[in-house]
Amino acid sequence: MRTLFIADLHLSEKHPQISRAFFEFLQNETENVDALYILGDLFEVWIGDDERTPLMNEVALKLSEYALKNNILLYYIHGNRDFMVGKKYATQSSMQLLPEHCEINLYGKKILILHGDTLCLADKNYQKMRTLIHNPLLQFVFNLLPLSLRKKIGWKIRHASKSKKVYKNREVMDVTKDEVVRLMEKHDVQTLIHGHTHMVACHEILIKGQAAQRYDVGDWRNNLSYVEVQQDKINLVIRPINFYHLHHKPTEVNL
Repeated sequence: MRTLFIADLHLSEKHPQISRAFFEFLQNETENVDALYILGDLFEVWIGDDERTPLMNEVALKLSEYALKNNILLYYIHGNRDFMVGKKYATQSSMQLLPEHCEINLYGKKILILHGDTLCLADKNYQKMRTLIHNPLLQFVFNLLPLSLRKKIGWKIRHASKSKKVYKNREVMDVTKDEVVRLMEKHDVQTLIHGHTHMVACHEILIKGQAAQRYDVGDWRNNLSYVEVQQDKINLVIRPINFYHLHHKPTEVNL
C-alpha cells in the first residue's frame, strides 16, 4: 500500500494543462493507494466557499469521485493561496481539513506534514503579511464583503505578491534550516514533507544526531511531482506535466 502527497498545483482557468494533468493523476493513481494528502495551494486564489466557478466545481467532483470510488482518504492542509478553503468545500470534495502542522503515522513511521510557508522565516515581509491575513477577526470581516469586492482584493494581493517575488533571491524564498530542525525536534520526527517553495527535492539532514529527510514535493508548473510513502521506502516521483496523456515512463528518485 502507498500514501501520496502533492502541493502547489495553483489551479486556475489560465493554466488548463495543469488541471488536465491533475484530473489524469486522479484517474491513474488509484492502485494500492490508502490516502492522498494535498499540502496546500491546490488553487491559485481562493476567495471563499461561496464562490463557484466551473473549475472549482469540477475539481470538487473529481476529488469526491476519486475518494468514494476507490475508497481513498483525502486530506487537506491550507496553503498561502487558498487558506480560506472552508468546511463546505471540503465536504463537497470529500476532504478532511487538517491543522497547519500535522503529525501522522504511516506504516509505523511518524511524519510531520505542512504547507511549508511557516518554514520560510527569511521572507520577513511575507511572514508579517501572513500574521495579518490569518487574523480570525480580519477573515471574519473579509467574508462579510460582497463576493465581487473580495475577488478584486484577492487578485490584487496575488499580483502584488507575484511582482515582489521576482526580486526575492532563492535563499529568501527557501526554508530556514534552523526552523526545520527546531520543528522536527519539537515533533520528534525524522521525516518532514512540505510544499510552498516550489523547489522539489529530498534533503538529508541530522535530527538529534540521527539521519533524517525533508521532502519538498514541488509545484506543477513545468513537471508534476509527488511524494509516495510505502511500507519500506519513500519515493520522490517527478514526471512531465503531460505524462499521463502521453503514457511516458516516470522519472523516479528512489530514496
